[in-house]
Amino acid sequence: MSSLCVSLMMLLLVAPASPTTANAGAPAETTRPTTSSDKAERTARAAKFFEGGRYVEAALEFEALRRDYPDDPSILFNAAASRDAAGHFAHAVAYVREYLARTNIGPEDRKQGEEQLAESVPKVTPVTVTVSLPLEGPQTATVFARHVADSPADLRPELAFPLTSPRQPLKLELDPGAWIVRVEGPSYEPVEQQIAVGPAPLAISLRPTLTPIVRTPLPEVPPEVPPEVVKTTARGLYIGGAAAAAVGLGLIGGGAGMIHGPRVKACEDPTLADCRRRFASAFVVRNIGTTLLGAGAGLAASALVWRANDPRQRMIAWSALAAVGGVGLILGEVLVVRGTIPFSRDNSDPNGSLPGWSDHWGEHRHSALPALAATLRGLGVGLLAGAATGLIVQRKHLGPGGARALRVDPSFGPAQTGVVLSGRF
Repeated sequence: MSSLCVSLMMLLLVAPASPTTANAGAPAETTRPTTSSDKAERTARAAKFFEGGRYVEAALEFEALRRDYPDDPSILFNAAASRDAAGHFAHAVAYVREYLARTNIGPEDRKQGEEQLAESVPKVTPVTVTVSLPLEGPQTATVFARHVADSPADLRPELAFPLTSPRQPLKLELDPGAWIVRVEGPSYEPVEQQIAVGPAPLAISLRPTLTPIVRTPLPEVPPEVPPEVVKTTARGLYIGGAAAAAVGLGLIGGGAGMIHGPRVKACEDPTLADCRRRFASAFVVRNIGTTLLGAGAGLAASALVWRANDPRQRMIAWSALAAVGGVGLILGEVLVVRGTIPFSRDNSDPNGSLPGWSDHWGEHRHSALPALAATLRGLGVGLLAGAATGLIVQRKHLGPGGARALRVDPSFGPAQTGVVLSGRF
């Protein structure tokens, strides 16, 4: 013990002041000042603990200094000497071996380290640890040895032994007592075993298992129709609707001009054949115009749905427009047929005469019901076409989930007419 104290005090006198950071044993929870005066005060306090026989406290102080000044080999040696004096020979051996592995110690210091190692090694027991790592996992791991204290005052940091060669057993040097040997590594579940170390050599085997990979699913991002497709499709519907409406207005104007033209209004044909034909043709042109006007409005209305950001909302809106369009188409067609019956009957009356033409023209020159019915029919066609276009384009870019299959079927019954809207909503 006297030679150990001499070595300790000699190293205290030559301890250099080169502050940095490190980790030995348990990691420091706070960063201490790295000034020379701080180091000297703490070193003197540790030496005082040692001289007073408080070896565990001296070892803890030197280990804390080692974390703050890892480049100072004398601190590591003093920690080893303190642990040896406390009877913690496994720590003394581990610290001295680390001390001797350094390249910044002189010949005399190395000789003292070898003497300290020779004094401590006979007091530890070899423990061979075989670590079997799965071939499919990383081949790096660390073995930790933690002493099981039998009293609160028996404070010893955990010893760490890197596994440099996974296929070779690792030799630990532990002093008699209860120890917990644990192996940890990246991607492995920690595995440990408690052993009772006696005077006889001991061998154990640890088999860590790979940690199950828990893949956190990425948040599902709802698919979206590309913005350029949205703009192009909506623009196309607007342009198509405007073109249809423009042509429709032109035909409405042309049909009205024919109806009020002199060749129809002031008929001079005694047979009325030419006047009747021109009168009927004028109504056909006007009704086609109102149909196109309605279709343009329907296309524009369906294009407005593209303003919605949610594909499901767009799908619901188009489905509703398709239903309305189907009803409008069927109802408009029925009203067009029924609304033109009086005109067709009077315009083809075989008893008609030239003197009565002005009355016939005045009675039917407006015929508002067929015009409104044709507009409703065109609106239905435009809504159906625009809704079908939106559903098809969205389905193409989002897949089957982006737009459900939609089917519109007419429905007829006693005193009723309608449509059946089927699909998945």
